[in-house]
Amino acid sequence: MFREHDGRPSIPAFLICDRLFLWKYGLGAVKPFSLSLRGHLKTGYLTQAKTVRELAMTLEIQPESLEATIKRFNDDAGVGVDHEFGRGGDAYQRYLGDAENRPNPCIAPIESAPFYSVALYPGDLGTAAGLVTDEHGRVLDDANRPIRHLYACGNDMNSIMNGDYPGPGITLGPALTFGYLASQHMRSES
Repeated sequence: MFREHDGRPSIPAFLICDRLFLWKYGLGAVKPFSLSLRGHLKTGYLTQAKTVRELAMTLEIQPESLEATIKRFNDDAGVGVDHEFGRGGDAYQRYLGDAENRPNPCIAPIESAPFYSVALYPGDLGTAAGLVTDEHGRVLDDANRPIRHLYACGNDMNSIMNGDYPGPGITLGPALTFGYLASQHMRSES
C-alpha cells in the first residue's frame, strides 16, 4: 500500500459491500446479522450511502471510477470469474466460500442499497526487520559476529522473507525451525 501510495493516493483503501453482504457476512468489526449499525456509523468506522456514487463522494473517490470498478466486479460475479484478483479460482478458495452463492462461491454482485465501506490502513502484524541472526539463530552484532549466549527466533528475528508477507502463518515455520536450531546449538555449546 505504501509503494502504491507514492504514485497515486491509495491510503486508505476501502472494503465495499452492499446491504445483503453486510447482513450475511459482516464487514471488519461489524458482525453478521447486526440489528443496529448505529455505533459503527456514529464513530465513522462504517460508511453508508444510498448509491455507489454517493458512497464514492463521501469517501472522496472519483464517482465514475468507483462505478466502473463495481460494474466490472458485478460483471465478473455474474459469470463467476474474477478477472482482476482470481478469487474463487481454485478448489481451496471455493471450499472456503459460500456454497450457496453461484456461480462462484467467493464473489457476488454489489447491487443492493444501501452500500457500505470500511477503511483499510497499513499496519503491523509482526516484525519483518528484527534482530539479524546466523544459521544457528545467534544474534549478530554490527560487525556480523555472534553475540555470546544471545539467540532469536520468530518475530524477534529478522524475517527470512526479506520484508514480504506471503500469507498467514509465515512466521510459524521459521520460528519453529530456528527455535530448534538455536536449542541444538546451545546444547552443543554446553
